[in-house]
Amino acid sequence: MIDETLAGQPVHLLQAVVRMEALDYRRLFETAPVLTLVLDRDLRVVAASDAFLAATMTRREAIVGQDLFRVFPTDPERPGFRGEKLARELLGRVLREGKPQRLTLQRYDVPRPAAAGGGFERRYWAALFSPFAGRDGVSHIVCTVENVTDRARDAGLATAVSVEAIGIVFFDRRGTLVSANDTFLRWTGFTRQDLAAGTVTWRTLTPPEYVAASEEQLARFDAIGRTGPYEKEYFTKDGRRIWMLFVGARLEDGSLVEYVIDISDRKAAEREKREAEERYQTLFDSLDAGFCVIEMIYDAHGRPNDYRFLEVNRAFERQTGLRNATAKSMRAHAPEHEQHWFDIYARIAETGEPARFIEEARALGFWYEVFAFRVGAEAGRRVGVLFYDITERVRAERALQEEARRKDEFLATLAHELRNPLAPIRNAVALLHYRHGADEELQHAADLIDRQVTQLARLVDDLLDVSRIRFGKVHLQRAPIDLREVAKDAVATSEPVLAAARHRLHVELGTEPVWVDADRVRLAQVIANLLNNAARYTPTGGRIGLEITGGEKEAGIAIQDNGIGIEPALLERVFEPFAQLQPREALASGGIGIGLSLAKALVELHGGHISAQSAGAGKGSRFVVCLPRTPAPKLVAAAAAAGDGARKPARRLLLVDDNLDAVASQAALLRVLGHEVEVAYDGETALEKARAFRPEIVLLDLGMPGMD
Repeated sequence: MIDETLAGQPVHLLQAVVRMEALDYRRLFETAPVLTLVLDRDLRVVAASDAFLAATMTRREAIVGQDLFRVFPTDPERPGFRGEKLARELLGRVLREGKPQRLTLQRYDVPRPAAAGGGFERRYWAALFSPFAGRDGVSHIVCTVENVTDRARDAGLATAVSVEAIGIVFFDRRGTLVSANDTFLRWTGFTRQDLAAGTVTWRTLTPPEYVAASEEQLARFDAIGRTGPYEKEYFTKDGRRIWMLFVGARLEDGSLVEYVIDISDRKAAEREKREAEERYQTLFDSLDAGFCVIEMIYDAHGRPNDYRFLEVNRAFERQTGLRNATAKSMRAHAPEHEQHWFDIYARIAETGEPARFIEEARALGFWYEVFAFRVGAEAGRRVGVLFYDITERVRAERALQEEARRKDEFLATLAHELRNPLAPIRNAVALLHYRHGADEELQHAADLIDRQVTQLARLVDDLLDVSRIRFGKVHLQRAPIDLREVAKDAVATSEPVLAAARHRLHVELGTEPVWVDADRVRLAQVIANLLNNAARYTPTGGRIGLEITGGEKEAGIAIQDNGIGIEPALLERVFEPFAQLQPREALASGGIGIGLSLAKALVELHGGHISAQSAGAGKGSRFVVCLPRTPAPKLVAAAAAAGDGARKPARRLLLVDDNLDAVASQAALLRVLGHEVEVAYDGETALEKARAFRPEIVLLDLGMPGMD
């Protein structure tokens, strides 16, 4: 019987040989894949396995009969080395106490053969020293050793396999399991009683699908006396399956010895890895996005100038139009591919920093949204690329941008053209106001026309301003101004709208100037738009407040109302152009939804910001504008002297415009005001009249046919 080998019990190999006289001891010992050495009481080498000789670079005839520490001396370049001292101490303890001793991880260099350059080879070992009992106590020591220096695999058996993880089994020539060590029995669940019953054979241990292969291995046993290493599954007593790696040898009496290692964990890990790879491949191939792994290519100067496709998924061809791309370079497919692609991927490969970007591949005719990341170490210069063809999306976005541009141009043109008829209408209304003795009904009609034209002119001006801001044509005339004065201008502008709805306006301007660097006209336009918005969305007779505040760094403008309020989810949308948060039929008065958008744009041009606040529907609204403060100017111009209503001095004016109604009505109004006026409808006539009339002021249309 073979006792437990490596679980803390002695290895009675020699006893086993004595009890199994028919066995060939030398073949059995030398076949074992275990690094084994047998010493006598004087620590002379009695026997060594082939595996031990290979691991220590020694020959059997050179070490058998020799003192262990003469065969394996201490490296003279390492004085004070404790490895020999520790080994001697443990071996001595085995001889004295008759108990196994374990050597944990320990460096012990071995002599290198002269043919290999001499000197010493660095090695690390673990070992189990087990006593062999003779008549007068311990007569031999069996040393089972593990080389833990290199975890590489040797002839299919991992040198990293723990010396406690080897099973040993004996089959007779009929294939019946007659003996096994405790390790094998523990793995399979069989007992020594099962073995004594003679019912466990290699066939009962072998799953059906492995029978044919096992028979081939038996034939190899008969032909060459040994076989392996190879892997197969074994049945356990309870019917489970465990994977084992084994080597075996046929003994002279026809019986069979096998050394086995339980590799179930490794096979499970391999299966999990294989399943993970299969899942990865399934995911890889099912991605709708294109994916590839590329390897960067550099020119003689170390500059990236190409890349090679190492791996592509199924969607790759659909996303790129490139066929059979694997192992080919990008320039082989598209010689004109742009350099910036190579530069981006090279930077990712070299730095390891992933990147997400959108770029056009003109040579392929596509736009791509890309996420790229380094694969492996920097030295590999490999990049994984996940990409989507977004060509149609880019085209759609560009079409929308072009449509928005044409819309803006149309609105600008429309607003400009609407101003042309408004000018003569307003001039005509002004003439009606200057007529003395006109009947009351005519004056009411003039007032009505004036109000409606003023409203229309304001809408047209807002449209023009939105267009100018979008095209970057608004230039602020900035100067230090007192924000309180700007508020007064805005209140005066919005007074008709507030009065028409019978709103009560409460104004808080404070007692100290609030200086800002701003365009007075544009800032008054902002406040007026906010007041008009409050008036529009507040029921008749509502309350509206205007407050000017001055902080250390910012000035504030707050307009509050008790109107219809704004749902919290819509607070940001109110500043979008043409936004209408209520059905048009629900609004108290007109509006096209650009007042707040224009106010926001003008505030931001001043370096400020605007926000909307509301507790919800029916709970009113509050709009807050914040602007950077500016120091008070050192010199404040004196206020202009108040006029006494006297008429301004008469002037000579030349009006030049191809719009007959506009120029005629303007000339009539100026003459009523006491000025001397000449009119021209084209450039040549204007030049002639300018030479003869010598005007002080010329009001000139810039775009006229014939001569600008």
